[in-house]
Amino acid sequence: MIVTYHLEKWQDREIIRLELMEGKFKGVSSIVPERSLGENYKIVVAVLEEYEGFLKEAKSAQIFGLFEKLEEHFPEHPKVLFSLSCAMLDLFSKRYGVSFEEMLDVPERTVEEVERADVLVFPEAVGHVFRVAGFLSAMRSVGERVFLVIREYPDPVTNSILNLLKKLSNGFVEGSWG
Repeated sequence: MIVTYHLEKWQDREIIRLELMEGKFKGVSSIVPERSLGENYKIVVAVLEEYEGFLKEAKSAQIFGLFEKLEEHFPEHPKVLFSLSCAMLDLFSKRYGVSFEEMLDVPERTVEEVERADVLVFPEAVGHVFRVAGFLSAMRSVGERVFLVIREYPDPVTNSILNLLKKLSNGFVEGSWG
């Protein structure tokens, strides 16, 4: 698999546009560093470089175990893992002709936007998409009311995946980038 990334401007900030390629198939996502958290593109690029060796050897069919290996190798970078997993899901979807809905098997339900909530979940702070989905499902199964913080991403793939993850929560809160 080939990993490429480059800097772009989006809404008066620097973002990293991420692409994973395998043969003629390409998955895309983006990473939005938050200045208020002390993040910048240099840190994100260093993490991507650290993960690149594993990704070069990987195949899209390894989607389910790859992110645990990446995290084990270089932990504490959930935002990078979240975006990589969005790009990998996009690649997997295109390569194998499976929709995001089929892969994540999200129940058909409507969730509503709320103005305030007690338990807020920022998906990019949890880690890869499968971990976010598992966390939301586990919290709901024990009776916790969890609400996903949804922020607009510069790419449609990540926004589509977030819309699916919303259905695993009790509702959502519109957020903005810090």
